[in-house]
Amino acid sequence: MSVEFKSNAILGPINSWTFKALSGYMDYLFGKSKRKLFKNHPKTVVEIGPGAGANMRYLKKGTKLIAIEPNIHMHKNLKKSAQKYGIDLEIKTIVGESIDLPDNSIDFVACTLVMCTVSDPVKCIEQIKRILKPSGVFVFIEHVKARKNTMLELIQNLTHKPWHWFFEGCNTNRDTKSLLESAGFSTLVLEEYNSYSPFIPIIPQIRGRATK
Repeated sequence: MSVEFKSNAILGPINSWTFKALSGYMDYLFGKSKRKLFKNHPKTVVEIGPGAGANMRYLKKGTKLIAIEPNIHMHKNLKKSAQKYGIDLEIKTIVGESIDLPDNSIDFVACTLVMCTVSDPVKCIEQIKRILKPSGVFVFIEHVKARKNTMLELIQNLTHKPWHWFFEGCNTNRDTKSLLESAGFSTLVLEEYNSYSPFIPIIPQIRGRATK
């Protein structure tokens, strides 16, 4: 069964503006980690869910970015970011669960704070593995399910429904760590940590690098 993203004419523009407005703050929160993950990236990068283009500041000028971004309301700011940072942008208005790129064709795939939102994360990870060349690299930063019987778990569960609605499908309590561990990558380097910020439901996070 195909997976489709349903654009929201009200929340879509609001979230696009929100993500663009928070770009500087997100760099403050994640910049050090992202610079490390994106270091020495190849000429062509595939990004799943680039949103308004927050990660373009970590790419070398002239990079070819294939942006898998089904939310059409993000595209305007995505193009503005590409112009600002000198990125050769190609937008594909498709979901991460059905990427129209050939098998074994990509050296580097990035995904940050997106696995929480895709409808079928297992299928999305399978697609990432499919398009990666042998020894291709997948880098990620994701917020994840909190440990059981903690205050963070309670907050995630209480805020899940309104958070899921406002951020167009974002799950506060998805166990992305387990999904990546069972995905069958040849190597997986994964770090668990807490990123403290006013966005309490997304404090528990993981970051790392997987090799096909």
